[in-house]
Amino acid sequence: MNTVQEEVCRRGVTLLGLVLVAAFALPGASALAQSSGGGNPFMPKMSIGGEQKRKLTPEEEERQKQIDADYKAATSKIPARKAPDPWADVRQGPAAPGPKASASTQNASAQKKKQSAQQPQ
Repeated sequence: MNTVQEEVCRRGVTLLGLVLVAAFALPGASALAQSSGGGNPFMPKMSIGGEQKRKLTPEEEERQKQIDADYKAATSKIPARKAPDPWADVRQGPAAPGPKASASTQNASAQKKKQSAQQPQ
């Protein structure tokens, strides 16, 4: 019976060792995959912002200036947009005045007022 307990204990320790190795190896592997060089031969070597730009030739500089001028000219033609109103559909607009009465309607209502004023009460 003593040998069976030793065998179970040995398997438990082995299993525990494998779990611990996996627990430490997996985060390290993901960190290695995120690094730009980090010893991974399959990842290209990249650096952000630390690169030296090559000097442009005079023709390339002229071309770049022309592109920039064309861009500025095109963007200056775009009309300015007013800020969007997210509540435009919810909020009621200002009350618009009702339809104006035509001249004939105004004359008829004025005559009715005169008649009612002339009648004795």
